[in-house]
Amino acid sequence: MKKAYSLLVILLVMASCVAPREVTQLTPEAPDGHYEMGREYISLSNDSIDVELGYDGIHGENLVFDFVVVNKSPGELFINPSDFYYVFLDSSTADSSKLPPRMALHPERVLYHYDETLEAKSGEKNVNSFLGILEAGFGLVANTTAFLATDNPGYIVDAVFSTLGSAGYYVTQDKMISEDISIIKEEKDIVKEEIFRLSHLPAGKVVSGYVYFPQNPDSGYYMFCFPVEDQLFQFVYHQRKIYQYF
Repeated sequence: MKKAYSLLVILLVMASCVAPREVTQLTPEAPDGHYEMGREYISLSNDSIDVELGYDGIHGENLVFDFVVVNKSPGELFINPSDFYYVFLDSSTADSSKLPPRMALHPERVLYHYDETLEAKSGEKNVNSFLGILEAGFGLVANTTAFLATDNPGYIVDAVFSTLGSAGYYVTQDKMISEDISIIKEEKDIVKEEIFRLSHLPAGKVVSGYVYFPQNPDSGYYMFCFPVEDQLFQFVYHQRKIYQYF
């Protein structure tokens, strides 16, 4: 009986280790592109402009892409990321969507979200510090009372260590929150430097940057549209759910 019970426990542990997890996958409906820095870039071009789009991943509730423009024309190109958008498609060959387009997030809105997150984390850190001080105050009162009420050294030592343990929890939490804040600040600095902004691109030059689109978890196909001057570059991606085992 004990052997059977042990085998059951082992099987349950193994099953939990290989339990599937649902993952969103986004793949281009286009000829194979080329890979750089772990991304697959799909290229489109005309006589005066080359563009590339690489899917970077999901950040929060947004799809993130790296968009690249090469100006082969003799003049300057004006590129406004506020004009970027996508439409939903029923299939990869659909001509258009019955639903209205959804615009890309404005670069400043993306950065403002980081500020909101940092503000929330700072508030969490302040609350944690306050609770830690409050807990330490209660512990100090309890220890003082214990010291005055008893001459049992063991009881007093237990009370002191109990207070230290509670204080240690808040110290650990404070460290974890501080690390989160540091990571978010570093990420914000990278995004601030790399995000696609309003551009006046001289002839022969290249510009690139991150573009954020709000995700629709129920969409099967997206057509991402990038107006550049009088040209419209369109990329179709297929979104599906897959199960991965970890």
